[in-house]
Amino acid sequence: MTSINHITDNLLNNSIKILPNTSSEIDKRILHLEKNIKLLDEIEQRKKYLIILKKFIVKNKKNFVKLINLEVFKTLEESIGEYNYALEFIDYAIQILKEYKFDVVTNKNRKIFKKSSGLVFAITPYNDPLAGMIRKIAPSLAAGSPIIVKTSSYNLKICKFFDIFLPIELKKILKFVFIKNKQNIDRIIKNEKIKIVTFTGSTEIGLKINSLQTRHFQKKILELGGINYAIINDKKNLQSIIQEILIRKIKAAGQACSSINKVFVNASIKKDFEVIVKTESQKIICGNISNKDQPNFGPVISRKHFQFLVKLMKKLINKNKLIAQSNSLNNCDNLLPLQIFQVGFNDDIFDNIETFGPLLGVSYYSDEKKLFNKISLSKYSLVCYFFSSSKRFINLTKKLNFGSIGINTTKIQSPASPTGGNNLSGIGREGGIWGFEEFLSTVNYVNKSK
Repeated sequence: MTSINHITDNLLNNSIKILPNTSSEIDKRILHLEKNIKLLDEIEQRKKYLIILKKFIVKNKKNFVKLINLEVFKTLEESIGEYNYALEFIDYAIQILKEYKFDVVTNKNRKIFKKSSGLVFAITPYNDPLAGMIRKIAPSLAAGSPIIVKTSSYNLKICKFFDIFLPIELKKILKFVFIKNKQNIDRIIKNEKIKIVTFTGSTEIGLKINSLQTRHFQKKILELGGINYAIINDKKNLQSIIQEILIRKIKAAGQACSSINKVFVNASIKKDFEVIVKTESQKIICGNISNKDQPNFGPVISRKHFQFLVKLMKKLINKNKLIAQSNSLNNCDNLLPLQIFQVGFNDDIFDNIETFGPLLGVSYYSDEKKLFNKISLSKYSLVCYFFSSSKRFINLTKKLNFGSIGINTTKIQSPASPTGGNNLSGIGREGGIWGFEEFLSTVNYVNKSK
């Protein structure tokens, strides 16, 4: 028998060629899923498939951690964290099936029941190669919907590992595709057998997916870009707040959907903030993740993205004050230290550009009304974090139209909670009962027969 570890090594050193699927291969995979949709009719069968999926991932923990670590340059600690997070989504989906009421009787003649909406097409992001897939796969299977998955071009190796070693039972209701051209992505979306498209990625691509003309009505779940803010309103627990903000910022080298783009700091604590942020930034180390002395974060995903960030960094250096930056352990390709810039309150560079990297803007405010007005007018409404000891100040946040709001915390995500944005940050939700129900159709069933 071929060793899984051997295959993993070959994937990482590019010994195994990953060829794109032809149009006919894609059509066959969709047809195969449609034929097997009845396999997910029964709740107990759905549980069985989810348990098989979990056992497969647990059995291959070392392989998945290694693939995350080396394919998207996450530290070992962060790779293990993502692996564990993926398992949590499966556990949550299994728990839902134990508790969820698919049938609700409203009176003697009427029943409301939930059923599968049909086949799902998932397009997953590069920044969470394993968890990003499982957070879509698990609720889809739990809802009774077979799913076809296209990962980012940066995650082909993890995708190929699934494609090769996935247990035969799961291959009946879970397929992976390897696509290079936009035409074949459009081909899947336009396929009348695909009833739901779930996508996590840029607003630009999300808008294109949403506007794509199909000959059938189709549900879209789109988690898109976010210009995420953090607001520090007072001095209480300032050091721990700054530490938490910086930890959130450097997750995945700043390439996380929940990453902070800009911090608004009360002008009255400017001096204290700058002293602490300089000290805490110096404690953070970026470097080559393959080094034995593990850094806090590694390089960004590609040369193209690195060049985008360098260009933005040069623009910021020319116009703005560099407040603080992290240390570098050693040099490697596509590596940038964390850099924190002071920008004017009305300077929109961090209000319109999602950096998706280790660049952070800081602005100071003295007028609460202007602050909340500016935040509320943001075109992006994914996540916003507020740190304050004032109940009055905190109450002002309840009227804001963000998908997620964190009060005195940046730890807002869990498999049991909904994530997603409003405005240009997307539509629909992932996670929790709300994300699960996105995959279900509601039927009003009235029976007056005697």
